[in-house]
Amino acid sequence: MEKEGGTIEWSRTHHAEFKLNKTALICLSKQRIPSADNPRKTIPSPCPSIIIQGHTIPPSKSHKFLGVIFDQDLNFKEHAAYATAKGTKYTLTCNRMIKPTKGIHRRLMKRLYNSVILPKMLYATDIWCSGLVAKGRGKQGGRGVRSFALQMARTQRMAMLIITGGLHSSASNMLDCHANVLPFQQALRKVCHQATLRMATLPNTHPLAKGIKMA
Repeated sequence: MEKEGGTIEWSRTHHAEFKLNKTALICLSKQRIPSADNPRKTIPSPCPSIIIQGHTIPPSKSHKFLGVIFDQDLNFKEHAAYATAKGTKYTLTCNRMIKPTKGIHRRLMKRLYNSVILPKMLYATDIWCSGLVAKGRGKQGGRGVRSFALQMARTQRMAMLIITGGLHSSASNMLDCHANVLPFQQALRKVCHQATLRMATLPNTHPLAKGIKMA
């Protein structure tokens, strides 16, 4: 970055200087070493800090970039948990607006779910949800991010109970049918398919078109 003609010089000539206090270092490596606390487990290989213009940037396990939390293993577990918590927060907030005597009608809750809660929870889902749309549910609370699909489905169930006014013992698939909402796993696939179609139909003049066709 600091060499002649590097990014630091480019940022100065283009009046777009970097804020080094906002710069993060994440090592994306598959190399792992035995853990000191538990030799049976492995941890990512440590990464050294870097120094740019006298500013030391230590390595971090994760960093939020453009609304998506990237981790050093690229399994997006941290972002999946963040998205689940965000969806639950918005659902509970909308629930407080629906009261029997005052507030908005339940039928408007579906519009809020489709236009606010679901987009907030599935923001950039085509980047981080590749494990969520995989076949099989995975083990409850086990490895992989597929277990977060079950947690996100619970958030949708919470919203469906508010929309339909059903009993807490009602089956989730019945609630989805009565609310005319896709099951959560199908909603995930729909968003990913839409993103795939957008990329597949890019014009040849688009900077990403060549790379997408090669993929």
